[in-house]
Amino acid sequence: MLKNEVAIIGAGLGGTTVAYGFQQRNYNAALINGSTQDNETLPDAKNVMVLEGYDGLAGDRGLAFNALKDNNVIIKKILDIKEKIVVCIASGGGTTGSGVIPHICTLLSAKEKIVVAVLLMPRKDESIQKRLNAYNTAKELMKIEDMGAIIFVNNEAYSDLGKINAVLINMLDSFFSDNSSSSGSNFDDSEKIKMLKDRGAFLLSVLSDKNAEGEKVTTQSMVNALTAKNIFLPINNDGIVGNIGIVNQGKNNINEHEIEKAIGTPENVFIGHNGAVNIACASGLSFPTEYISKLGKDALQEQKKRLEKRKGFSLLDDLEEIPQLEQPEKKSKNKRTSMSFELLQNL
Repeated sequence: MLKNEVAIIGAGLGGTTVAYGFQQRNYNAALINGSTQDNETLPDAKNVMVLEGYDGLAGDRGLAFNALKDNNVIIKKILDIKEKIVVCIASGGGTTGSGVIPHICTLLSAKEKIVVAVLLMPRKDESIQKRLNAYNTAKELMKIEDMGAIIFVNNEAYSDLGKINAVLINMLDSFFSDNSSSSGSNFDDSEKIKMLKDRGAFLLSVLSDKNAEGEKVTTQSMVNALTAKNIFLPINNDGIVGNIGIVNQGKNNINEHEIEKAIGTPENVFIGHNGAVNIACASGLSFPTEYISKLGKDALQEQKKRLEKRKGFSLLDDLEEIPQLEQPEKKSKNKRTSMSFELLQNL
């Protein structure tokens, strides 16, 4: 099963908390943090790495590059990961995780790994700095040339962040652990890998027929779980989608055409049967740039108002405008790629 080909990297408190959940399910998971206090919240965690000399990055995510550069042992361990697929998890609003995760993803992409990023996006009522951090982290991840899928988790989905983390871990574990087979069509590992490699946003829904009502999951409930009642940022209604994957639990028969109506017509549709649960997923979706841009712009406006109240008008010139994010196009080597090659050369 695909699970055996997956490694997990969690960075920062939010990322390591989720990575620890995967570690408890027997995934090879590495936990990277700059704060020893944060690590104390996970006393039973294994494979914990600390960015020595950068306790919490002092709240400055811009220090992430130097923190990695000065901790070669961590870079070597990252590059020594044997698994084909690496899922990198961080809280966009944090400091350590949001700062290091774009560099880690770039390094692993250069090693021809299939790199999937999971970015935990802050609520709209969280601090100005958290929202600006998340905006910048999302922008940096979307610009990585050889990046695979990006999963944007919406921390507004539930008031309990622990519940969001549990749902995320359960769904991804179901996807990676699926070993369904039938005499008809199958959603095999090579097709799952293709979906993970596809650049763009990734959505996933998992529902079981063994629910409280004892009824089979319907196509409409799967559509709702994929597009509305989920833990992810809302998708753009532009019909852009690369692949759709479906696993039917037992003899269930989810109608792929209804899913296409909801999110768009893909290049590929992969269907499997006799699964332990019902799974529907989509990859190669356009990035949720409208949502992320608004998050950044609203935070910037609040920052300006705050400074005006403090009569710090001279400081306003130092604030960068938040541009409307565009769907990134393929470009030649960018600054982040050059910085990551510097990390490699420093080994």
